[in-house]
Amino acid sequence: MQNESKFSFLNNAFKLEITFLIDLVAIAGFFTISHPLLHIILLVPLIFSGTLASMAAGIFNNLYDIDIDSKMQRVSSRRSFVSRERRGLITIMIIFLILSSMIAIIFLNIYTLIFIMLGFVSYAILYTIYLKRRTDLNIVIGGIAGSFPALAGGSVINGIPTISSIFVAVIVFLWTPTHFWSLAIKYTDDYKAANIPMLPATRGIESTRFWILINSSILLIFMSIPVFYPLIERGFLFRVLTIPMALILMIPSVVYYLKKGGEKQYRKLFSASNTFLSLALIVIVLSALT
Repeated sequence: MQNESKFSFLNNAFKLEITFLIDLVAIAGFFTISHPLLHIILLVPLIFSGTLASMAAGIFNNLYDIDIDSKMQRVSSRRSFVSRERRGLITIMIIFLILSSMIAIIFLNIYTLIFIMLGFVSYAILYTIYLKRRTDLNIVIGGIAGSFPALAGGSVINGIPTISSIFVAVIVFLWTPTHFWSLAIKYTDDYKAANIPMLPATRGIESTRFWILINSSILLIFMSIPVFYPLIERGFLFRVLTIPMALILMIPSVVYYLKKGGEKQYRKLFSASNTFLSLALIVIVLSALT
């Protein structure tokens, strides 16, 4: 139980689940460069730098949102430890940002550092401070924070992101609304209580179902590009699997919209969205190795 408590503390403080996803996106971006295995050693500083910056952003989010977390059942458990460890968390956040910057500038390049820091800024400043409390487009625009790791990974050699890493970045950007809105349906009352304009709280579940369907449709169309556009070279494996992978989201989005699904159904879609993105990123890596 004590070990579980420690993991829960670390996961809440540093948002480890988000950090793991950020690292996976960065790795997929890295494997879009030419001959990635020849430069595989660069994955180490890329992951270390990205992990530190992501955890720093998680800390910032926890510190800034302390006033609303107590009103939301899903995250209320964070408030006590953030209040208790506020000074220490600020110190850790600053140290993480300094270390992240030093690792990137010493072992990678200034452009990769910029993309990593843009990931921090877009989540901490653009999303957490500006968008989250002001507009129900918060997660749509703020989703760009998850895209920068792909650009960081794709820029480790020349400083310029590869076309395929930009493709990965857009996948993550388009995936984010379907992923987050599906979970937000369950916590509509939480967002209303905290006065956070998340889509289900501002426009209702029916409207959210519709926009999830639209967003999933756009993602399916975008995922089809490598099948017809050879400039995005992701290999035979990705071209074969890209549309089937997108259908992991598209099919339940259609079914749940037509059947007027509730929070249980959209919780399943949330899980499916995790499966989709994990598979897509893994297939991108495998395509570079085949």
